[in-house]
Amino acid sequence: MGKFNREFGKDLKAFAASTEATGGESVKVGAGLLNDASKGNKMKIIYVQREEIDKNARNEYSIEGIESLAWSIKTLGLLQPLQLSRKEDGRYKLIGGERRLTAIDRLIADENVEEWNKESLIPGILKDPQDVKLPLNEELKEIYCIMAPNKEARKYTDADKLMELRYWKEIIQALREQGVQSIPGVDEEGNEQEIAIQGEKTRDILAKTTGMSRGMVNKYEKVENQGSDALKDALLNNSISIGTAETMVDHLEEEKQDELIQEAENMGKKITEQDILQKKKSLKEEDTEPHAGTKLTSSDLKRDMKPLIKLLDANNIYLDEDEKLRYYNSIREIEKLLKSKKNGE
Repeated sequence: MGKFNREFGKDLKAFAASTEATGGESVKVGAGLLNDASKGNKMKIIYVQREEIDKNARNEYSIEGIESLAWSIKTLGLLQPLQLSRKEDGRYKLIGGERRLTAIDRLIADENVEEWNKESLIPGILKDPQDVKLPLNEELKEIYCIMAPNKEARKYTDADKLMELRYWKEIIQALREQGVQSIPGVDEEGNEQEIAIQGEKTRDILAKTTGMSRGMVNKYEKVENQGSDALKDALLNNSISIGTAETMVDHLEEEKQDELIQEAENMGKKITEQDILQKKKSLKEEDTEPHAGTKLTSSDLKRDMKPLIKLLDANNIYLDEDEKLRYYNSIREIEKLLKSKKNGE
């Protein structure tokens, strides 16, 4: 399985063509991604004080291992400059180096560390996300620039992987809409390859751009499509692993996923596979109790409506007057049925 092209993120060069150059036809990204003003092998190092740097609200990667990183910076210095962009007010926005800057903040706050204080000059490299010559909006260009150095410098948590998959799906969709045919990448042997954007399944593209296996991408997609909002939030908060989240999706409906997550939060513990299987067992025991008919839950209705919602999301559907009447009548029939059961009729 191909991996994310690290040079693509680190050393973005010039975009080979534009839709204007091809008369509005589809374009192919292959010769690089920076404009002429940003070409050149030398990177300008600047030195700024901490108070001049604003953290980036769009960087939602997890912050872990700060103590060991702070110790490394204290003893060896900052070996890798921060990536910064200049703001209109003259200040700097952090693009890459969230963990490094967090570690520096800790050193500055420690009165016993003489090497770092508020006046210390921090090395940085100027990077303008707008130099990325991909047909993306300002927000996606910045997100793209944030992802690149993070891919280089950190071990991703399951939460990081879910977030990056979400970002890449946005980028892939935007590139498709702009007619981009492919972007450069490397395979697992390190050989250059083109990652097709048009005519390829999104999951295959995600596997190549993130370096995850197709099976791992499928796990995240399953949780995205079948997991409750509370389950996905728990994954993003690193309070549950992707393996445990997938097990919950396999064994519990959304409503029961929420119940188990709330129970675990109340007890201050992490959910285990045993907890999920025990929850499933208790639900089966409840279902064996005598009752008339089949139990219908809100989760059942949500599940049954999902195919219809997906159909509407993927297509523009227009109804004539007769079809519109049929639609409303169908909704009313379901409502009448549920109300009659609620009232014991």
